[in-house]
Amino acid sequence: MGCGPRYLQGMSSKHFIGSQIPLALVIVCMAASCAAVPARRGEAIKDLGAQASAPFAAAGLLLEATQARRIPARKTRAMMALASPTILGSAIDMDILDAAGYPRWRSERRDTLADISRVRIAFSASRPEGGTERQSGMLFLPAPAPVAGTGRSLTWIVFLKGTEHLRDDVPSRGGGNEHSIMELAASLGYAVWAPDYAGMGDGQGVQEYCVPDSMAASALDGLAAARSYLATQAGDYGESGRLSLLGYSQGGFAVMATLAAANDELPRLSGLEIVAAYPMGAPLNLMVGVPFLTAEPERIDRPDYQILLILGWARAYPDVVKVEEILKPEIIDRALPYFDGRHDGDELCRIIARTVGKKTDEVLDTDLYLPGYVSAMRQSPATVPYFRVQDGTRLDRWSPPAGLPIILAATPSDELVRFGNSLSAYEWMRASNPSCEVMLVRLASSSHGRAAVEGLLYALVDLDRRERETGL
Repeated sequence: MGCGPRYLQGMSSKHFIGSQIPLALVIVCMAASCAAVPARRGEAIKDLGAQASAPFAAAGLLLEATQARRIPARKTRAMMALASPTILGSAIDMDILDAAGYPRWRSERRDTLADISRVRIAFSASRPEGGTERQSGMLFLPAPAPVAGTGRSLTWIVFLKGTEHLRDDVPSRGGGNEHSIMELAASLGYAVWAPDYAGMGDGQGVQEYCVPDSMAASALDGLAAARSYLATQAGDYGESGRLSLLGYSQGGFAVMATLAAANDELPRLSGLEIVAAYPMGAPLNLMVGVPFLTAEPERIDRPDYQILLILGWARAYPDVVKVEEILKPEIIDRALPYFDGRHDGDELCRIIARTVGKKTDEVLDTDLYLPGYVSAMRQSPATVPYFRVQDGTRLDRWSPPAGLPIILAATPSDELVRFGNSLSAYEWMRASNPSCEVMLVRLASSSHGRAAVEGLLYALVDLDRRERETGL
């Protein structure tokens, strides 16, 4: 989820959304619901996206739609029952949720929940490196209206997930820590599209981790395919024409990337209007906290995320970002082959530490990176291609149009993704377009994981209030 090493000090992979959260929140969010053979060095670099290309005529095509098991409303009602202010308040700060009207909203909405239909969607997605590929995701729909021929008019939510290392820990496989909240949103009466992202689910190659163009393609091309499926169910469903975007951490990053792409290419939405966006807890400037700003070597507690970023950007921009110009040969030879979607973060950190002959809490930046790369980043980062391409796509410097509600949310106590990411984006938006409709919600919970639950619930309450106020 977080992307710079300073976000990750003292963290293990069990500290991310759904695992850092105390038992009470695990109950609320979840109860309702083999080692690879290493490749050789050249193969590890060559295969970043070698199998990702596919001969599709265009992006956004519906390739396959498969019905998944239906979810009864009693599951989401049970989740809502457990998500009482008392239980939540034992694990997260409730001040922001109380002010947003969560207790009353919960009381009003828990008896209106619908059964959920789930459809696995395979679609063609555009690639930053050119061409298209097969990707996947899950479409969650409220069950059709009980009277035949009286179709539900659905508002869309594009729900963008946080980081997962494991290829199958994604919406289309029923995995990931936000899955229950996706189901709740659909049970409330929304059409929810949740993409897996490039390199996950059906996708081949490594993750294109935190690459804005890739994230946006997964969201928008997948949404186009999901809408194609919905059009085949015209007797049961229609569209209201409204769309909200929602995500936390890497998902919040993806929300901002999707906003920027949709604003540049409005035809991709074809009849939908974005009525609200919630980029929350998001690492909008990936280079905040780079470890090369000090003269001495710096410890990196989460080297797996540093390597995942490099691999993802090298896949997306192979002519610019060269893995062999950044990482040491022993890292390429002995660690990279394990970034195959079958090893979790803790295992990857152990492999990296073993590769450099240290304990997991002793790995330094100089253990991972070539001396020339470290020197260039310390003395003149603008000369480094990897830095330049990330700096040129910073999402905390996007200027939104007027009339689009953007609700940034983060906790000032975030130990993983610096609050300054959201604050910088807010200040930039306000300065670049004083008429833009942007707000910054300071979440009250004390950590990245706790604030995830607080933020996602806040967003659901707020977007549902906005939807019901339309009177449509």
